[in-house]
Amino acid sequence: MEYMQNRSFVESWRDNRYKFFFRRHDHYHGLSAESPLFYNIGEALIQERPQAFYMIIVRQTGAADLVSIRQLFQICFGKDMSHSEWRWKYENSYLGSSSFLAEDDGKIVAHYGGIKMHFHANGKMYTACQGCDVMTHPDYRAKFFSKRGILVKIAEAFYDANPMDFIFGFPSERHGKLMNLQLKFEPHRSTRVLKKESSEIRRRRNLLLIEHKDWESFSVQKYDRLWSHAKHSFALTIDKDSRYILWRYRDNPRLKYEIVSFRGILRRDLEAIIIYKIENDTLFVLDVIMTRDMNPRTAVSLIDDLAVKRSVKSISVWMNPGEPLSGVFKGYGYREEQDIPYSVRIFQESEISGSFFMERY
Repeated sequence: MEYMQNRSFVESWRDNRYKFFFRRHDHYHGLSAESPLFYNIGEALIQERPQAFYMIIVRQTGAADLVSIRQLFQICFGKDMSHSEWRWKYENSYLGSSSFLAEDDGKIVAHYGGIKMHFHANGKMYTACQGCDVMTHPDYRAKFFSKRGILVKIAEAFYDANPMDFIFGFPSERHGKLMNLQLKFEPHRSTRVLKKESSEIRRRRNLLLIEHKDWESFSVQKYDRLWSHAKHSFALTIDKDSRYILWRYRDNPRLKYEIVSFRGILRRDLEAIIIYKIENDTLFVLDVIMTRDMNPRTAVSLIDDLAVKRSVKSISVWMNPGEPLSGVFKGYGYREEQDIPYSVRIFQESEISGSFFMERY
């Protein structure tokens, strides 16, 4: 009993874990918590087989988990996720979102989320998810680096609950390798961005188009009509209908995205939209949607003109190098650089291949 009285540093939950572990091994089945060997043997076995020690519960995320998940986000990424950002992602997304977590003795130690999206390719629509907020508490990463580790378990629970053609995401280099080894993702590649410095930017006015510079002037009906034709210009694209545009950009609580719409002087039809943000004197272009009969050079000219009006020092355009518009940008002095990693996992029933996605997204 003296041993037990001097064990104040051993938490009661740990005793319960040892008992659980010993019950699974006949040789130690009758070992009492009052025995001096209880702690020593338990620790030795746990060091040898740590996964048998942790009683991880995998379940779907509930509203009551928000505070703990935000705390985990802060620990893993060193920054805060606001309540409004969580609601935007997981409660207000235009097609629905889902997430699963891993819980150890009431403590949330891992999380796997995803936002549902539709994609167009080859005249067909595909169901997909963009993985997000994939995180594991630092204390649990090394212990669960195995084929059936914590990340695998919560990811598979997410996949089972969300049938889809593929899931894609933008992992770090470390997580990209982990996802390839454990979750059957394609080897990650780097996205490409096209950049241009202020010394190379020239103002190029277009007198045949009328500009509208705010979200209030955005017409859902006119844009959806534009998108119904424009989407066929892409080999592979997210279905960027008005629901996606408004949710992804206008309603984003974390980042301020701006929009410029262009209408023709004569027909007054919507000809193009440019969605962008300005950070650190750089114009970041996120989306360019234009009519199929618009000259691609016109779209590039509109971006250069916008940069001059906003007095930025550089332009950065995220675009797949396989898109025809990419070559036009290069002809106007834009240079191609590597950016963040991306990858995809294709599920067996899908008609999309991993190489198709990686080459065209």
